[in-house]
Amino acid sequence: MKKYDVCIIGGGAAGLAAAASLNNSISICMLEKNEIPGKKIMATGGGRCNITNAACEGKDLTLDFFKSLGLETYSDNEGRYFPYSNHAPDVVKILLGAIKGKGADLITDICVDGISCSKGYFFVSYEKGKCVLADNVIMAMGGKAAPQFGTTGDGYSIAKSLGHSIEKVYPILAPIQCGDFRTIKGVRARGTVSLYKDGDMICRQTGEIQFTEDGISGICVFNITPYIKADEGEQFHTALKRYVLELDLAPDFTQEQLEKRSGSFGILSDKLASCVSLDNIKRWRIPVKGVKGWKNAQCTAGGVCLNEIYMDSMESKIVKGLFFAGEIINVQGPCGGYNLQNAWETAIRAAETLNGRLK
Repeated sequence: MKKYDVCIIGGGAAGLAAAASLNNSISICMLEKNEIPGKKIMATGGGRCNITNAACEGKDLTLDFFKSLGLETYSDNEGRYFPYSNHAPDVVKILLGAIKGKGADLITDICVDGISCSKGYFFVSYEKGKCVLADNVIMAMGGKAAPQFGTTGDGYSIAKSLGHSIEKVYPILAPIQCGDFRTIKGVRARGTVSLYKDGDMICRQTGEIQFTEDGISGICVFNITPYIKADEGEQFHTALKRYVLELDLAPDFTQEQLEKRSGSFGILSDKLASCVSLDNIKRWRIPVKGVKGWKNAQCTAGGVCLNEIYMDSMESKIVKGLFFAGEIINVQGPCGGYNLQNAWETAIRAAETLNGRLK
């Protein structure tokens, strides 16, 4: 059985970045669930791949990393960074090119079902008793969001079997369900969304609101969903009764300006104005009935507990030689490149630690 210096589990953003960051002298095996690595990357940022954000503290690490691989980037007026080509598959292609240049073995279309340790080695098992032997393992298996891209939470049970604690996981950055909105499905409006819990406003976001068949969507809506959660010991369906959304669909108009109008049409589209009167245009209150599930979510809240990881190296405090990177850990951010930044940055940290250890 061939032994590798490093086995990377997961060929998504974190796994690919880790492999691309390891020294050429390090023997690497990557195990990927999908037939094609980087499947989820190709769908990010509307197919453009929002690599990072100007507000991310570690953005320079990411930008320098991609520049070293030959990928040029640019930022828009909201601070989001994209590949200069505006083509997400180019990000995957340049990462795979870097990995192939290292002679890494890539095994795709398989599902890892366990990791065991013996005599300082890791045995990573997959389909029908097959196994990879390695000195070190990087778990970059993602979370549970967007299972259509292969992220179905497999890593949590494996991390738990190795002694790690898992913080409760739930879908975030997803549409919110509010009721029957079929008459205004597809309508878009600029507005401010405020989330109230037990009568207190806990979050507010402004942007484009998209009305769906059963609620609202859009980046400003997605960024509110991390705050919709159950307290310890509380059932989620019970917790939902404590939340209410308030929509201001005329955020650029004062109440005085609105009082001079005869109706909401002219600010709102005809279809939306038929549902929202001038009296409600700045304070339209709607219940929170749910958050769309894993298939519609862009990110996972929860994951491997951070106090069990050395965050400067991403190595486990419980199992030496075991590293974590990306969405599998309990780190989440809003839309706009923050979650991909977490994937790149944690992967690079893990790889740099191994580069220093495996000289």
